[in-house]
Amino acid sequence: MTRTSAGERHAHTRRAASTSTLVVVALGVVACVIAWLSVVGSDALWLSALGDTIRADRQIPAGVPFAAAPSQGWVNTTALGQVLFSFIHVAGSLGVVAAQVVVVVWTLWILVSSARRRGAHVIGLVSVLLLVLVGGAAPLLIARAQLLSLVPYAALVVLLRLEHDRPSRLIWATVPLIALWGNLHGAVLVGVAVLGCYLAFSRLRFDPWTAVGVGLASLAASCLNPGLLQAPHYYLGVFGGAATNDDSGMWSRLSLSNPFDLMLLVAATCLGYMTFRHRRPLWEYAASLGFAGATLVAARHGIWLLLFLAVPAALALMTRHRRPEEAPTRRANLAPAAACVAGMMVVAGLLAARAPTFHAADAEASQLAAATRGGVVLVSEPLAESMAAAGALVWVSNPLDAFDHADQTAYLAFMDGDATGGTRGFARADVVVAPPASPQARAAVANGFTARQLVGAYVLLRRN
Repeated sequence: MTRTSAGERHAHTRRAASTSTLVVVALGVVACVIAWLSVVGSDALWLSALGDTIRADRQIPAGVPFAAAPSQGWVNTTALGQVLFSFIHVAGSLGVVAAQVVVVVWTLWILVSSARRRGAHVIGLVSVLLLVLVGGAAPLLIARAQLLSLVPYAALVVLLRLEHDRPSRLIWATVPLIALWGNLHGAVLVGVAVLGCYLAFSRLRFDPWTAVGVGLASLAASCLNPGLLQAPHYYLGVFGGAATNDDSGMWSRLSLSNPFDLMLLVAATCLGYMTFRHRRPLWEYAASLGFAGATLVAARHGIWLLLFLAVPAALALMTRHRRPEEAPTRRANLAPAAACVAGMMVVAGLLAARAPTFHAADAEASQLAAATRGGVVLVSEPLAESMAAAGALVWVSNPLDAFDHADQTAYLAFMDGDATGGTRGFARADVVVAPPASPQARAAVANGFTARQLVGAYVLLRRN
């Protein structure tokens, strides 16, 4: 090896190590932001409440055991995710937020690693991380059941792009991935849709038998959960539930008056421009258009669009003819490793600083559960799930699709403070828990309830 080539190799290794360090620092900043700002939202703690029951009884219950409204016909497909959440919640709400940090960073690391192997420049990587964090602020900073889908989704997208570049039998790995994902969270349908786009618009034209085989196997795999043949009924129940038509909840449509939606729109537009200013495979156009349409219908789908565009957007800022970076040597890895350790220490410190706030919220939920024990409680999300996890018997809560459509509608009306629309819920509740002078408290008074007790920041209203 000549002295010149050795010098070039040394310089290339130093650049690779420098890039690794900067990427680790960027991911560390993302982790710190999430650790400092994340909260536990609705559609999170009902999983731990059900998971606790499954662990205690060693079987999957019929319906939702912590809710008084009839739910025996509900198909429980995600018991594995519920048990996993039960273990996470051993540390209380702090454990859920810590899991959110780990999952988000893991997801972004999968995508960043893929982009780096393809030769993405550090400027592109950091820019994309910033855009994803800003555009995906709501799903990334509010810990919900959706966190169970982030890592499987990122892994699937990376695998499909590898298969588009070099088709192989590895495509069959998508089948067990879909099966595992289907036991964790209902967003497995997102994975099935993306896989379908790849199979239909890429694999089918040169390997039809494999495309059809993987497609049918993945559809079957999405039902390899406790629901089995009833799993499609569960998926249809989610999309047909009253919550999907509620513009004020998690299924709300994209709105320019919502700052989170506005940030999502700006970030998606930037990533879309970066991605499609160069020609992309046909299946990526199909998937992106599908995600864009789904986001317009329900803003919660925007995170899938952002993550899907992340890797090609990072590559758009790649220097022309730039070759992929080689892995740095063991000695050069010391800087990224040191940055990683420093980042973990800062994140741990931030979570420790917020721990008293989370412990206080959990303690308040336990106090409310104790004060209402023996009665059916009508309480809004996300407190309903916190109380359920603490042992209370609520009338209705998430998973909302488990209940009769009339009960879903009445519960959503109660959360909106609609005294008339929520009559069905008030008639079946023994006690209402709400902030004093809130719309829910006023609706309870209009339905014959009287304030009897204050517990923390909430008032307990009982029937006259």
